[in-house]
Amino acid sequence: MTALLLLSALTAQAGETVTVLHTNDWQSRLLGFGPNAEYTPDVVGDDDTVGGIARLATLIEQRRAAAKGPVVLVDGGDWTMGTLFHTVTRETGSELQLMSMLGYDGVTLGNHEFDFRPGGLDAMIRSAKRGHGAPVVLATNLVLDAADPRDDGLEALVREGAIQPTLLLERGGVKIGLLGLLGEEAYEVIGQGDPVSIRDPFASAEAAAADLRSQGADVVLLLSHSGIEKLDGVWQGPELDYAEQIPGIDAVIGGHSHTPLFEPLYGTSGVPVVQAGSEAAYLGELVLDVTDGKVTVTSYTLHEVNDTIPGDPEVQAYIEGVKEEVTSRVLSRWGLGFDDPLAETSRDLTRDFDDYILGNLVTDAIREATGAQLAFTGNGTIRDNVKKGRTGVQRTSDLFRLSGLGVGLVDDEPGYGLMVSYFTGADLKAVLEFLLVGYQLKGRKYYPRVSGIQAVYNNKRVLFDRIEEVRIGTDEGGYREVDLWGDELFSVATTTYIGGFLPTVGKSSKGILSATMRDASGEPVTDFRTLLVDADPSEPGTQELKAWRAVIQHLSAQPDTDGDGLADLPVTGGVAEARLIQRNSWSPSALLRNSTWRQRSAMSLPLGLLGLLGALGGLVLWWRRRSAGK
Repeated sequence: MTALLLLSALTAQAGETVTVLHTNDWQSRLLGFGPNAEYTPDVVGDDDTVGGIARLATLIEQRRAAAKGPVVLVDGGDWTMGTLFHTVTRETGSELQLMSMLGYDGVTLGNHEFDFRPGGLDAMIRSAKRGHGAPVVLATNLVLDAADPRDDGLEALVREGAIQPTLLLERGGVKIGLLGLLGEEAYEVIGQGDPVSIRDPFASAEAAAADLRSQGADVVLLLSHSGIEKLDGVWQGPELDYAEQIPGIDAVIGGHSHTPLFEPLYGTSGVPVVQAGSEAAYLGELVLDVTDGKVTVTSYTLHEVNDTIPGDPEVQAYIEGVKEEVTSRVLSRWGLGFDDPLAETSRDLTRDFDDYILGNLVTDAIREATGAQLAFTGNGTIRDNVKKGRTGVQRTSDLFRLSGLGVGLVDDEPGYGLMVSYFTGADLKAVLEFLLVGYQLKGRKYYPRVSGIQAVYNNKRVLFDRIEEVRIGTDEGGYREVDLWGDELFSVATTTYIGGFLPTVGKSSKGILSATMRDASGEPVTDFRTLLVDADPSEPGTQELKAWRAVIQHLSAQPDTDGDGLADLPVTGGVAEARLIQRNSWSPSALLRNSTWRQRSAMSLPLGLLGLLGALGGLVLWWRRRSAGK
């Protein structure tokens, strides 16, 4: 034993090459980007899709064979949620089984691993272990509650070693330590993770790295689901902070922000940060040199997973079996199949800021299914673009991806349910004020998408008082202006996920705004279950109407304009128009119109002063510009 340890130490001292292969944010995208009808992993050179786990499997084996030293394969979290495959992940653990088949050494947790609650995460890990197995889940800063039964299954997995705070591997005489962090921003967007919480990522990682070093680790890799982004030309985010501030780590393998980094970013300490986009579109390859206790980067490559790579037939056969499970367990009750062609498009429909069609279609679907006057959602909850590809054909599996996340409040079935609540005009203004500031502070995924409503906003006005006018759609077509300070109630449809954020408007705006969620009689409501839309009132209990079903029904019911038997998704007309209308103006009337501080009902002094100061400031700037002839 002593001789082996000495040989290991001498090998690392003399110099060794370690290859780190990595992915992140699979999000159940087992098939490639693009219309699923065009993905052909058994043939090369005939499609434009990228990604696909069968192709990824082949690429991993190619890179393993080319490596000159030890190889580790890791993932930065969010391996599940986003496609029809995740609807059966509790029963199959298919994503984790595939990771085991591909030889992953360790994965960390993302926020979407908790979309089926802690019990769902427990179920998917155990299902995987009954099949091809699962890689070790690294959860360094995860906190479980011994007094709460809802996470007892995860506690048992910790005792069994399926979930670990750290992992020490030995490959070719080199000891490689792994730890995994769930970032604070990722934790904040977990919808139903109670009672799970997290410790401070920095302190947790520093202690874990020190522990791995004490066990003899030559290389310490931090798997992170925290994110990095480029703002105003400067890279920033938790993963760069980790590299700069956590001693004892040699590389940060990132996730959460879906960022393809084609070369490493380096913190002030020289520690590299890498991330491989999302949904298996890329495989990262970080080659490290380990010599005399120092770890340096030899090379880095971000490989695209594309149609030049043949898919692994065994892996694809497994995926085809999961497709059958999805049809049997989830779709057949609605008369649908995984590969049914339902619609077609003449162009890509995107979630881009100024491309309104897709956001309008999704919110129209929610409003139509519920019968509400208007509907809200956020850009980030629309989970995919509609890709035209070569033919434009969209299958069930393509349309599901638009709105497939979540789990029911009462039925525990995949998909967020739809709910209808009621708001006054003042409430609507407050919600819109909150949403419009949110996207400016946190990015375009927070940009609101709406149906049945138009709102005019002015970014020259003070924060939280930018809405000039709100209009509600009429039965005759067109819109009518809303009295923002009147008593009229308006029915608002949302998913339960979006609905969960609406009552936080007051807290999140530090009391500047206020919005009360009500029932049809105007009484305040806190229990969302009373607001759920019942898809089948003839059955006992509440049969939740899922957002994904509403979207598929709406899109597949569009007119067949070319007579080929498939709905044609609209790309012009009202669905292509902006519903949130930006009109930036310094004119006094624009600065004062429907200002909250002038509200006829009671208002707080801070809000009044804030609105007054904003209006006065705007008047001064307007006068100066006018005087200067600008």
